[in-house]
Amino acid sequence: MRYAVTVGGRTFDVEILGGEMRVEGRRVRASLRTVPGTPERQLALGEIVRTFAMTRSAEGWELVWRGEVLEARVVDERTQALRALTARRGPAGGAHAVRAPMPGLVVRVEVAVGTVVSPGQGLVVLEAMKMENELSASTAGTVTAVHAVPGQPVEKGTVLVEVSEQG
Repeated sequence: MRYAVTVGGRTFDVEILGGEMRVEGRRVRASLRTVPGTPERQLALGEIVRTFAMTRSAEGWELVWRGEVLEARVVDERTQALRALTARRGPAGGAHAVRAPMPGLVVRVEVAVGTVVSPGQGLVVLEAMKMENELSASTAGTVTAVHAVPGQPVEKGTVLVEVSEQG
């Protein structure tokens, strides 16, 4: 599986290959293990071993290494593809339509008309192929329409939420 891993504002292309990984095209032996009873993790990349604290944050993960706090996000290739599909532009004038990337069932609607959203903020949770997929805002703006209703089945391409971009 491939991931886009962003740490401290820098994004890396990472592919997990069993006991190895490919980071930015370079293959290395790798492991990540938990230090029992602590929030610490040990990351081994080849001969290099780093120990750091790792906790969940609202945006992904918070890493503390050598006294520095770093935000980290890990996005798998499937989520990246879903975000790319839902980022299609709607009508002119700064409107953005979030569409169902595949047939599914609306599980939750996390916004209402008038909600101010940030890029990456969850809008709708869609269940497809027995997996929940959170569809997120690709831009900052205000929700102008909500067409999705929990429990509603939708087809691929159905407009679920409309967001007007902040100018």
